[in-house]
Amino acid sequence: MKDFDELYSELLESNFTKTEFLVEGKEKTVKGMVLLVSKNSPDSSYIKAVFTDGSFLLILIQDKQLCYADKLLGRLENVSDEEIGKLEQIVYKDKTYKLVNKDDYQYVLHRYIGRVQDVEGEARFSNYLSNDGEESLSLGWLSETGERADVYCKSINVEDVKIL
Repeated sequence: MKDFDELYSELLESNFTKTEFLVEGKEKTVKGMVLLVSKNSPDSSYIKAVFTDGSFLLILIQDKQLCYADKLLGRLENVSDEEIGKLEQIVYKDKTYKLVNKDDYQYVLHRYIGRVQDVEGEARFSNYLSNDGEESLSLGWLSETGERADVYCKSINVEDVKIL
């Protein structure tokens, strides 16, 4: 059984060139991979790997945590642009999420694979976390286009991710 450090070391040793993953038993091919950081957490960089099927994996380096999403939400319909970062809580799929990171901005520190546009690049957003801490919503806008790019992620165990 691998731990987070072993998985991350494998990525480092490959110089972030590995493009095939197994996530929750499903083979995934990387379309784009970047190292990101946000203005509210400048010491907590994270890697985002977007797969060709539209799913993605976040590798939260300092937290030693993995988050996975089957797809981008695009736009969470029950939250208006004006409410993002102002609402203290949001209900999504019968679960309550609380505001934990208001008015943040992410930017790319390094591109490993693909184009920055394949991954999402710079974005303005606010984060909401479920009461159990296992799921999150990131609601915001892409800087390049101004389009909403809302994301739902769930924490996954490192054992559920393999680099092929």
